[in-house]
Amino acid sequence: MLMPSRKHVVLVNPSLVGFEYGMQRDFEGEIARLTGAEIVPAPDRRLPRFVSRFARPGTRYESLIRFVPKVPFRVEADVLWVILMGPEDFPLLFHKGWDRHAEKTILYLFDTFERQVPTLRRVLASARWDITITSFPAAVPMLERQTGRKWYAVRQGVLPERFFPLPEGVEPPIAFTAYGRRLPVVHAAACIFARKRGLHYDYTVAASMQPELDPRENYAIYAWHLRNSWFTFSWPVELTNPGRVVGFSPLTCRWFEAGASGNVILGAAPKDPAFQQTFDHDFVFPLEYAAAHEKMNDQLGELWQNRYALRQQRLRVYHDRAADWTWEARIREILQLLDNL
Repeated sequence: MLMPSRKHVVLVNPSLVGFEYGMQRDFEGEIARLTGAEIVPAPDRRLPRFVSRFARPGTRYESLIRFVPKVPFRVEADVLWVILMGPEDFPLLFHKGWDRHAEKTILYLFDTFERQVPTLRRVLASARWDITITSFPAAVPMLERQTGRKWYAVRQGVLPERFFPLPEGVEPPIAFTAYGRRLPVVHAAACIFARKRGLHYDYTVAASMQPELDPRENYAIYAWHLRNSWFTFSWPVELTNPGRVVGFSPLTCRWFEAGASGNVILGAAPKDPAFQQTFDHDFVFPLEYAAAHEKMNDQLGELWQNRYALRQQRLRVYHDRAADWTWEARIREILQLLDNL
């Protein structure tokens, strides 16, 4: 256990549902395991329907939040952790006084895109934050310019008990996987390639999930599929969703998950220099996604033919780098920042 002499508290938002929150729950759980932190759920503030519908973070009416009376909420801690997927998930905008009994407060955000800055400013103004952290190293200059405060970058990670390769000598039963964002031309080529060869191509088909499920249940299923696939397709955010990010190329959790699962990653890597430092200069096999279908088919065929050698290359990187891809490594970084305050 790290820093056992301090009382750590992790404030969590229990209302969050969805596959994407599995990584957040893993991170929060590792903080609790390594620091002995108490998990404290944020109180559920029931607001009138017309208020909850309009005056909420991330909408054009969020400025109305300032007219909603705040209620007291008390948390006592030496170190208070708040982990958010994005600033719109902050659960305490309608509460007050909760930061007064915490010696140090840490705010960590997975997503800090330009369009989230107005909501982020509101979160920053709502409390005293001693350390503010983004998971995107390339976003730091923009955040410091837009908020006028110091930002740190601590990359995302994975729980190694959830993301790990198949044992040596066991062949993955899935040929290709694609989860979340994808390029239509590559997706179509992969579908045809797999169908003609009797291979399985596993990809996202659902737009939602059962809301009562713990996010970690879907996350565990996703991890199993990655572990059991030879290749996975992955693309930078700005390529598949240009309107989501403007001035930088974020390093998201997807790369850590695929790398820790032993996948051979096909697609294109983010441009953030932190990517090369974290993984390897040729960690992603580039696909000519603007090529004609015949050329794409030939490229997939060559990759499939060389799958054994390619997988061994990726597993060597995994064995060399995996310890740096974990949430434990990230927590140690943050605690070092805390010691240096």
